[in-house]
Amino acid sequence: MQKLSVSVLTTTLFYMAFTVAVTPPATAQEEFSIQSENTQDTREIIVHLPKNYDPDRDEGYPVIYMLDAGSKDKLTAEMASYYHWGDLMPEVIVIGLKNVRRGLDFLPHYHSAEIDGEQVSGNGDKLLAYIENELIPFANNRFNTNGDDVFAGHSWGGQYLTYALSQSPGLFDAYFITSPAFGDAGKWSRITFDALEQALKQDQDFPDLVYLSTGGDGSPGPLSDSGLLPDYYRLAALLRRHLPEQVEFHHEVHDSANHTSNGAISIAKALQLHFATSPESE
Repeated sequence: MQKLSVSVLTTTLFYMAFTVAVTPPATAQEEFSIQSENTQDTREIIVHLPKNYDPDRDEGYPVIYMLDAGSKDKLTAEMASYYHWGDLMPEVIVIGLKNVRRGLDFLPHYHSAEIDGEQVSGNGDKLLAYIENELIPFANNRFNTNGDDVFAGHSWGGQYLTYALSQSPGLFDAYFITSPAFGDAGKWSRITFDALEQALKQDQDFPDLVYLSTGGDGSPGPLSDSGLLPDYYRLAALLRRHLPEQVEFHHEVHDSANHTSNGAISIAKALQLHFATSPESE
């Protein structure tokens, strides 16, 4: 598969930002509400359909599910549209999951947090059950999907993707984990990494691709990813050792990127790694 250098990615992102500013949106956006039995509340999603979405197209569309609905899912949808326009990847549907209780929902079920003076267990398992048993079936019933499902999460969402990978590694065809932030001085990451290692040793379904990235030491200041590097290196080493050979694993530190810019740079690269239509490879 083709790979984009950071300089090429920077140029691409600049071109996209300029082009988006002077042209109509490349995707159609719709919003839906799902009354979830698993989380016992209403979950809202933002769906970005390709500009020329065809509900009857034989080959259907891959779906990218993104945590923290907002600017990231919109950027991803527009980026995918331009990449398709450049014959780099197929058209995709992007679904952004709006947050309800971000901190608690992304917290693994084996951890707890203090809320209103009480220790409450994380909702990670309930959120994952909602995604698997309600959201994905909803998308498959409502839209022309083809079964190629991707999960993307950044920062605390990247931590949640690591948890999801440890609980149900075969649920998605690809995991895009960017700038994962585990918190609690490594305590939470150690338990999640132990659970992930055990899951990877089992005979079960696995994704086709895992992409992992973080920013580095080259971007100082409050948005630096430098504090995330120890857990990043531990996670990368664990995945290198235990992911089955058939799983494509890419990991990289973008040294000059901070916590914000690493997300944009990484999504651009991950899209190509999973969806590239070019026969060239490195």
